[in-house]
Amino acid sequence: MEQVITEKEQGYKDWRVVQSVEVGATAEKVWEVIGGFYTIHEWHPDITELEVIKEQTETRELRRLLTFPGQPKAIEELVMMDNDNFHYRYKWHAGEWGEAIHKYYSDLRVFDLKGGTSIVQWVATFYYKEDAISEFYQRGFDELLKRFPL
Repeated sequence: MEQVITEKEQGYKDWRVVQSVEVGATAEKVWEVIGGFYTIHEWHPDITELEVIKEQTETRELRRLLTFPGQPKAIEELVMMDNDNFHYRYKWHAGEWGEAIHKYYSDLRVFDLKGGTSIVQWVATFYYKEDAISEFYQRGFDELLKRFPL
């Protein structure tokens, strides 16, 4: 079956962005800060507000409404959570941002290293004209390095 590309998608391509940072704390300590699906606004400087969707109790899916300065709001949905292995996966669900940036999925995880440090890794896949996420991830990593310097 041939894939149909709309005029809006002209120039789009598949992206896979993988970024990581070493921080000066164990994976468990870092996960206490970043491991909550509803707490990203407490550590990422670009997210000014997080709301739990009002109808959250009427659906089995866990969703969050994010507010970014100068950007349209976005609703993201938790795909999987593995607290034992310091990992969660989420995707775009609704809102203007994901209507332009298609098929957005993201993984956030932490890996322990020897000596009390850890690696935070953030991976995204999406379909868009350009890299739409690296700067956002980097600002989050910069904040984590302030909290957990090496």
